[in-house]
Order: sequence, then C-alpha cells, then structure tokens
Amino acid sequence: MLLNGELFPHERKTALPGGYMGKILRVDLSSGTMKDENLPEEPVLRKLLGGQALALYMLLHELPLDAKPLGPESKMVLMTGPITGTGLTPGGTKVTAIFLSPLTGHTLGRGAASGFWAVYLKAAGYDGVIVEGVAPRPTYLFINDGKPELRDASRVWGKGTRDTEDLLREEVGIKDARVLCIGPAGENLNVAAMLSNDYNHSASHSGGAIFGSKKLKAIVVSGTRRPPIHNKGKLIEAGLRWRKVLRKNSGVMDSAGHAVHLEAVPNLNYRSTLITDHARGFDKNRVTLRPCFQCQACCPVDVELRDGSHPGVVGHFNAGSEWMDTFFNPGVKGSDALYLAEKINDVGIECSHFSCGVAVAFEAWEKGLLGPDQTDGLRFEWGDVETISRLLDMAAHREGRWGNLFADGPTHVADAIGGDAHQWVVHTKKGTPALHDWRPHFGQMLREIVASGGMKPQGGGSVKPSPDLRYREKWGPLDRDDPTGWPWSQVLSEWHRQFTGLIGGCWFAVSHAKPDALNSVVDSLNATTGWDFSLDEGLDAGLRSVVLQSIFALQRGWSAEEDWKAVGPRFLEPVPDGKYKGFTIAKWLPAMVEEYYSLSGRHPKTGRPYMDTLAKLGLEEFKEWGQLD
Repeated sequence: MLLNGELFPHERKTALPGGYMGKILRVDLSSGTMKDENLPEEPVLRKLLGGQALALYMLLHELPLDAKPLGPESKMVLMTGPITGTGLTPGGTKVTAIFLSPLTGHTLGRGAASGFWAVYLKAAGYDGVIVEGVAPRPTYLFINDGKPELRDASRVWGKGTRDTEDLLREEVGIKDARVLCIGPAGENLNVAAMLSNDYNHSASHSGGAIFGSKKLKAIVVSGTRRPPIHNKGKLIEAGLRWRKVLRKNSGVMDSAGHAVHLEAVPNLNYRSTLITDHARGFDKNRVTLRPCFQCQACCPVDVELRDGSHPGVVGHFNAGSEWMDTFFNPGVKGSDALYLAEKINDVGIECSHFSCGVAVAFEAWEKGLLGPDQTDGLRFEWGDVETISRLLDMAAHREGRWGNLFADGPTHVADAIGGDAHQWVVHTKKGTPALHDWRPHFGQMLREIVASGGMKPQGGGSVKPSPDLRYREKWGPLDRDDPTGWPWSQVLSEWHRQFTGLIGGCWFAVSHAKPDALNSVVDSLNATTGWDFSLDEGLDAGLRSVVLQSIFALQRGWSAEEDWKAVGPRFLEPVPDGKYKGFTIAKWLPAMVEEYYSLSGRHPKTGRPYMDTLAKLGLEEFKEWGQLD
C-alpha cells in the first residue's frame, strides 16, 4: 500500500485530495520535541480515508507488539477525516483516538468525539496528532494556527474537565479555543478514564488513561484555516440532501431516554428491565440544545436542574443517554441521576465502567457478601446518591481499596468480593458495553459481543436494509425472535457506520433508514475530495477498518472465540421481566458470532482474515496474520 516504503513521505509524490490539511503533528513528550509529518500518499488515503482506519494503520506500523497500554512505549493517534470541518454537511465533526486498550490489554482502544474540537484541530492546520513518550511534569499541548507548543499544566492538574476547559481557554487568551482534556480519573489512571471536550462531548473508553500515563492534561487548539474543497457547489448540494433526512432533537427531555426505544432499562445490576418513574421531574428541568459544528441534529443538551436535591446544577450531556442508564442501574431515579451524570463527566470516567462495577458491589451488599466492616463504613445501598457520589470521587482518585477496584473495573470488583459475584458481572473482554440493557435485541447484543471490549461498538443491525442499499440487499424484515439474518444485518450496519466515521462523520447524524441518507454521505465525500467513491466502495472501507481492528488484536493474542467466551454471565442471562421476559441470545452462541466472522471474510473461530479478503481489501502486507485454510 505504501509508495517507496514511506508511511509519512518526506515529499509528496501524489496530489493531496480535497478535505485534508495534509499534516499530522508528532509530539514526543519525553524529549519535548514536535515534528510535522506529511499525510500518507493518495492511494493510502483513498483506502483508509481517516478516523479509525488511518490512525490504526499508523499504530500497526509503530506500536511494539510487547507494548503495555499505560507504558512509556505506548502511543495514541488522534485522527479526523476529510469531511471534518468543511461546515457544509451535518455531522462533519469527528475525531477518533486510537490506542492499545487498558481495559483488555490486548485489543483496540478507541474513542470518538464530536462537537468542535476536531474542526478546530483542522483550523489549526492538522488532520491528526500522534502522541508518544511521557512528559517529565504535567503538560498541555497548545496548537495555534500551525504553531504547536508544550506548556506547563500544573495550574490545572487535579481539576475537573469543566474547570480545565475554562482555565486553559483563559490562559491561552482565545475565548473560542477548543480543549480536549482529562479530569482526575485520567490523571490517576482509572483504566476507563475518558477524554472530554467542548463540555458536552467525550471520547470514551480509556483515552483519558493514556493521556494521564503520559502526564498530558489537554490539547488546546485554535486557528483560522479551512480544509480545501474539490467542488464546493456539489458539496453544498449533497450537504442539503443530507440535512433533509436528518433526525432532529426536539429539545424535550421527559422520558428515560433510549431505554424507551429499547423497551428495557437496566435496574439493580440488570435484574429488572421495567421502566417506571425513572424520569420523574425531568419535565421541570430547563433544557437547552447545544448543537455540534454546523449540525442541526442538536443531539447534545445542557440541562438546568429545577427538580430534586440539586437545583441550579447544570448538566452538559452528549447523544446516546448512556449517562442516564448509568445511574438508573444502581437505583437512582429522577434529576438525581442527572446530577450524578454531570459529576461523572466532570471527573472523567466512562459511565458503564463505573456503573457495572458499583452495581456488582451493591448486589453483594444486598445479598450479605459485604458489610460496613468491609466497605470503610460506607453503605452500598441501591439509590443512595450520597454514597454513589462519594464512590465517584474515590474511583477518580484511586482512593482506598474500593476506589482502586472501581477504577480497575467490574471483573476486579468481583474478584475482590468472591463467592458468586462473578456470576453477576456485565462485561465484554473486561470492558463494558455501552450502558443500556441491550439483552432483548439480537443486533445490538451481537454488536456488543463482537466489539473489541475497548471501544463503543459499531453497527447494531436493523430489521431491514437501508433504502439506499436495496439495489443489492433483498432481505427483511427480520424476525426479532429468530436469529436468521441478524449476523448479516450487523455486518452491513457495521460497515456503513465505520465508513461514516472514517470520513470524519458522526453516525448519530446519519438516518440510514431514510432514502438518500447513505447516498448523500457518499456524495459529500466525493464533492469534498474529488474522488468517485461508490456506496459499495464505502462499505469496503468499513470492512477494511474492521479487519485492521482484528489484525491489531490477533497480533496480541486475541481470537474470535474470546468474543463469546469472555462475556459477563449476567449479560447473557434471560431477560428477567417485562415484554421480552425469558429472551436471551445465549442459546444461539457461538453460532451467531461464527456466522458474523464468516460473512465478513474472517475465519469463524480464529477471526483471522482469509487471504482473499486481504487481497480484496489491498491489505496483503498483513498476510502473516491471515488465515491459510
């Protein structure tokens, strides 16, 4: 794939497509040196696009196979995509952070964030940043219009993410500078610490721990540059089509969020799915829409609490509502759940990691395996807001035995408790699923199980294909009680969601079930870059990213059998009550996992890509990790 064997060419031999700034900043924190690298040549960009695939390709070439996630040899690559920051499409807002997962120790870690930070990184002159080494003291990186500088972060070390953003904007003297930072959880190496930006956004799943291990508090970006566009008129037209099918947030928050659509909410460590008065008082709060850059989907919101025990507190939330279910799970309801959700964002912990660990401990307390003599006098009782708030601080600062256990995750909590506690854990490969109760649904459960364990999964399937794919997909609607067809539905949705992320788009802004949703995304890419991508080529790009993800894990000892074996027992239990009582995907494992791998050109048991898959995708350089039979 490389020209002249160079990943970062000293001088470009091919033209830079539209949408790219052409530079990636390499930062060596150990030496304090920084270097501009040219982006790879055009054939590489066309295959990998940006985001996860391009960043991971770089990591595959640079990260030692014996690297430890939080060791000095570890690296992180942050990468945007070609449509990021053009301003002429909705959802062109993504940056993706790629690293070796501290949660699993051997699979891909990935976090992706929207908002404004990625746009301003490109305005500062860069498509991405490679972070390596360890700073001798707390440090932040400031990039202003192509001029990078490492600065002392002592003033903000120990601060939460909200204060850090405000103080660093004040320090650089640019009111609209954008800040990607960590809270105390990242500083203290909570393995699920996240990166936070623009108040309402986060790149979850351990990126904050990587920053903390490198003594990097934040990256602050500002600039006036704009990505070049191949055909502005066509991009405007494609962007308008995209906006026409965009699903928009009404700004009303009076329900239990995504749990309503799933018809299940995790209660008391996934032991009930019933939705009752979880959203009590939500209708009294004041909701303000906080849109991402040039996107009228308006997923993020600020919520001023006017009900409950903490009136006047303002929560800053992104799309997805996992932050609600995070605290519904240990028994908190109403605006108290929103108060805690704001706090977990400020200390910087990925929500499901904390919730799944705490819920195991609370269940152990309920069943008599723990008492106050073992919990430093704290009462691990369902719905106790004060105790849960205290445990958040402990987990963020690794304070005491329980602070360390909750920082390390739910399997460590179960190890410490002993007895039957391992039967109560929800996890995938020691990571945790996006915090909803997915158990009643084939597509979402398969998505969670086959993901790396160190990232928010892609895909999820649908009962019928996107209208834009009906030229090739003749199936559906699928039966929610029959596994037939669901593995292929997951494969297909994973590919098109991966593709959206690779080009710098946000899949929350893609209403794939509507006509022209996917086609308008492809046409936006073509108008931006000057390429002539088809939707099929976009799906291949998504598959290429997925295969690279497998190769990264294969190199470090993973196999596909781990997907269905390394799953917390509680996550595979039959749904305990409600509309879907008794349903479980477990009876169809491992068959569904094996079918998923077969359908995506990989061996059903090893997960290794077949040689013809590597050839089709132009990834022959990784044939050492291919399946020979």
